Amino acid sequence: MGDTHLGAWRDPKLKEMNMQAFTAALDECVKAKVDFIIISGDLFDTTLPDLAIVKRAVEKVREVKDSGVEFYLTYGSHDFAANSTSIVDVLNSSGLFRKVVHAESKDDKIYLKFTVDAKTGVKLTGMSGRRLSLERNYYGMLDTSSLEAEEGFKIFVFHNAIMEIRPLSASYPEGVPLSSFPKGFDYYAGGHVHERLKQTDSIYGVIAFPGCLFASTFTDLEITAKGEKRGFFIVDFEDKITNVEFIEIKVSEVYYEEIDATKKTVYQLTDILQKTVDESDVKDKIALLKVTGELLNGKPSDINFNETKQALYKKGASVAHINHHNLSTEEKLSSGQVKGENRAEIEEKILSDMVKTFKIDPALKEPLILKLEKVLSGKNGLQFASDLLNSLKLEKNEGETKTNFEERILKNTLHLLSLEADN
Repeated sequence: MGDTHLGAWRDPKLKEMNMQAFTAALDECVKAKVDFIIISGDLFDTTLPDLAIVKRAVEKVREVKDSGVEFYLTYGSHDFAANSTSIVDVLNSSGLFRKVVHAESKDDKIYLKFTVDAKTGVKLTGMSGRRLSLERNYYGMLDTSSLEAEEGFKIFVFHNAIMEIRPLSASYPEGVPLSSFPKGFDYYAGGHVHERLKQTDSIYGVIAFPGCLFASTFTDLEITAKGEKRGFFIVDFEDKITNVEFIEIKVSEVYYEEIDATKKTVYQLTDILQKTVDESDVKDKIALLKVTGELLNGKPSDINFNETKQALYKKGASVAHINHHNLSTEEKLSSGQVKGENRAEIEEKILSDMVKTFKIDPALKEPLILKLEKVLSGKNGLQFASDLLNSLKLEKNEGETKTNFEERILKNTLHLLSLEADN
């Protein structure tokens, strides 16, 4: 399984559903008497998640582990910590999980070691994920010959999209070419892609992405409403794989409706929203409305979306959400306004524009200018801006002093800039 993203939601009901999906998946694993469980990245949604979420997850994993099931995992793009420490490191040190990525760098080459499962003799290794698929550079340095020469039943665990087998209904512009992977493994356990994919390649073996276990964004929930099943794979094997079965985990129905507001007045759109609610079947479901297009007159702010949201709750929806990020007026967008499918897309567009126009102070010393240009320009600049934004989103921990919190943020930022030595 992969992309559980525990703690991803602010809405307490969605946060609870996400945890329920994780618990249900582990119960199904115990029922199936699996030998071990692989989590292919993004176990939690942030490097330092809510400790209440961590406590519940740890208690459930400990329960399953005590029944004789081992847990293996790799870092996902959300598991990356700017200061090189995340909750995944803590859980690995405690022995609750075993990280499968053990890498050594020598002569511009990366050498991976195998982790051997004591019960089955299966050999696991893999690569961690990073934001914007910067791990592509590492795949190019990977020594594949030693991995391919290793005998036995082998599993490669990774967290990134593969360019040749990306889903059509979602945007994964970055990815690693399949040719960068070591050949001849029995199973390739993939994460990062939030939709289910599985194919058997004559050279590479079974390549599988289980998709997210529940959802970490409203876009995930929209895809679920359109028919995408959520769950994980159970793999049967002896010397070779004999069966791969997808186990669906379903904690809630999702109601989804798209509304095109093009050429509609504010009053017309308000009537359409009311009619949509009246005709909807949302009892005990997650209710999502998506409103797009250009209004004939008025502004999106003239529409009382909260009233529509409350009407959905009155009809029994367990969760109600209205996406109107792509609703605009025919009047020209004012300076500084950016359109996007969701908040993450809007953030990326703004950051991309800022990176393109960013200028480094020429008065700085040349060595520092060169270092900053390397970090802050092009894709590296967008990567840094994204990581910095996420670093600055960190909240002060309970009991943490203001001074220690500020020092932690500063340490993260210096690490992102690779300026620790200049501190």
